[in-house]
Amino acid sequence: MDINFRQLRAFILIAETSSFTRTSEKLHVSQPALSYIIRKLEETIGLQLLARNTRSVELTPAGEHFLLQAQAMLRDMENAVHDARETLNLNRGSIRLAALPTAAASFLPEIIAAFMRDFPGVQVSLRDGRAGEVSHWVQSGEVDIGITSRPEDLSGLEFEALMDDNLVLLVRRDALAGSTDERWQSLPYIALTPDTSIRPLADAALGLLGVKAECSWEVAHMSTAAALVRAGLGFTLLPASATRFLRVDAEVEVLQIEQPQQRSLGLLQRKPLKQTPSMQAFVRRLSGQFCEGAEETVF
Repeated sequence: MDINFRQLRAFILIAETSSFTRTSEKLHVSQPALSYIIRKLEETIGLQLLARNTRSVELTPAGEHFLLQAQAMLRDMENAVHDARETLNLNRGSIRLAALPTAAASFLPEIIAAFMRDFPGVQVSLRDGRAGEVSHWVQSGEVDIGITSRPEDLSGLEFEALMDDNLVLLVRRDALAGSTDERWQSLPYIALTPDTSIRPLADAALGLLGVKAECSWEVAHMSTAAALVRAGLGFTLLPASATRFLRVDAEVEVLQIEQPQQRSLGLLQRKPLKQTPSMQAFVRRLSGQFCEGAEETVF
């Protein structure tokens, strides 16, 4: 049924003023144009809504019944337009994020806080999880976007790299005893569990370095691995971004290492991309953070 905003507003104003003349003045249209608008509305719904004589205009019984519906329809239209404008102007909206722990505990909180200060009407939620969990949440539509490492399977997904997040080696400084960095190779290997995305990358990096290290410790969380390093129980390989939120102090040496596969963190989204205005603004903020500080960012 083809009923438009203009027809509803004209009909309601006529019902309120009981006058075509006053209504045409308020709408800034001629009386013949107003008559045409009402006639098209009546033709569309198949009912006579107004009874008009030379002096006045009255609602028919059908018009009285339709008036309540017309008022409700006009309110819904006005609310829809208002909501769209509010969303477009970032006065409202929502963003559902998922992120790896390295992102969720390092750079992401500061970016979220700054964004929410600028756009207090936008609600932001955050889930942290492993790479497989983040990919699943994005794929299923449980979140709008993920900040994660590049998944092997990109079926139905799009990945946009933001930053390099290669592995670094953590070892207690006094364990090196002032000798060459290679002394760490004789220390126990503190590994993450095989179900983490870091473990295969760490094992591959050790293989490239020719280090045959057996796991003396195997833990699920990076914070545990770092704590074992601080206690002098061995060395570990973790993403560079993890050093921002782990207690990496003067007692711990952070060493750059060669690795066969580069690790990137980026934005993971479902195809086709359907970003709301608030999500577009957040993605611009997140991407701009790395573009502007690419040369200064140190993890």
